[in-house]
Amino acid sequence: MSHPRLALALAVALNSICTVGLADTPFVNRDSLLAPSVLVKQAPATSASDRVYSESSDLAPSVAPLPSNAEDLDKVVAVVNDDIITSLQLAQRVAAIRARLQQQDPNALPPEEVLRRQVLQQMILQDVELQIAKRAGIKVDQATLDQAIGNIARANNLTPDQLRQALAQQGQSWTQFEDDLRDRILVDRLTQQEVESRIHIGPDEVKTFARQLKELGGVSFDLQQIFIPLPDNPTPDAISAARRQAQEIRDRLEAGASFSRLAAEVSSSRDALQGGRLGWVKAAELPPAISQTLMSLKPGEISPVIPGPTGFHIFKVLDTKHEEPTVTEAKAAAIVLRASNGLQLQEAEARAQDIETALQGGTRFSELARRYSQDPSTAAAGGELGWVAPGKLPDELERTLLALQPGAVSSPVRVGDAIYILQAQAQRQVPVGDEQILAAARMQLYNRIARQRLEEWQRRIRDGAYVEILDPSLRSRDA
Repeated sequence: MSHPRLALALAVALNSICTVGLADTPFVNRDSLLAPSVLVKQAPATSASDRVYSESSDLAPSVAPLPSNAEDLDKVVAVVNDDIITSLQLAQRVAAIRARLQQQDPNALPPEEVLRRQVLQQMILQDVELQIAKRAGIKVDQATLDQAIGNIARANNLTPDQLRQALAQQGQSWTQFEDDLRDRILVDRLTQQEVESRIHIGPDEVKTFARQLKELGGVSFDLQQIFIPLPDNPTPDAISAARRQAQEIRDRLEAGASFSRLAAEVSSSRDALQGGRLGWVKAAELPPAISQTLMSLKPGEISPVIPGPTGFHIFKVLDTKHEEPTVTEAKAAAIVLRASNGLQLQEAEARAQDIETALQGGTRFSELARRYSQDPSTAAAGGELGWVAPGKLPDELERTLLALQPGAVSSPVRVGDAIYILQAQAQRQVPVGDEQILAAARMQLYNRIARQRLEEWQRRIRDGAYVEILDPSLRSRDA
């Protein structure tokens, strides 16, 4: 059986970079195949140094902690706190990314030594994130993993078995696919805990942003970016050096260099190995200094160097859309399990897991809603919520629902004394009215803040880790 190349590209992506994003790099597109509880993330390389020791790190050893059986595992190319990355692991990741780049744009493929350095930096940050997630006791059970696989399969018009077959036909290991997806779910849950749950937006902020949204709500940009980071607590000399580097890169672009190739070679964001491609981004979700600059550019033009809180940005505008401002409404269904005390909560969590297992076994969502949902207003109708306008659900549920592709089902989401399982059925764009503007503003402002906070958090944990690159060929050129 032959499967579409879409599934192929997805399989490669899952073995190399994230498929979503609650964005982990500056201004990345947050659209996702999976609900926030199963979103996958990959991170940018944010440090120019190959040896990082921070006084704030309680993990940094005094001597690189090479394991006694390192020779049995393959050549060790990097030490990350108390973990290692081997040449075999690096080679496998590089091969997956090289295959994807060759399929997407062969001209964007950087030299092999540059590709290996960039991929290693991505692996280092992901390793740091995974170590923190595991220390925090974050786990991913099989039901959650199966739900994520089911969502990916449905988004590609496949069954899970067909997805497995498509991966096998392309030489992709199913075990590796599951391991990579589990890791990305772990990292996503960590960032929800450490970053997203700590974002609090006041009503005055929303009202101010709503006024901006009325002006920019219909403008979107299709973007590429190159990001040159600053170190933590940068000195004036460090800032000047980063600015000079960014300006030199822009000069090369003006002289005709390929943006995609330069992004893959020098950018320090997660999208670097995608040629810096961000996709469509709403103008209102960008910092004002950036959106105002981009508004003055025509498709094909390159921005000047734009300073940001953590580094310098260069954008290429591939296209611009000017449309009537709209918001997304979602048609959905829900299963609601209520709990007013600890014992009931344990029972509700166990019931939610049983429901996930039943869904994986093919039981219809509506049947399970009628049987188990404790929401009297929707249970009899199979959990049907109808069309849900912005602001009608708690923020956590709204973000989860909007991240789901039609047909996908979320993992359980706890809000207050209830656990929700959501099914997305369809989405539509409707004009922004006065009653929706505040809800739309809250969501887009949250997205803007989350991008910046996540970038800052990732840089902080990367700089607080002990990292030593043992293979000299993989060290940065300025090290």
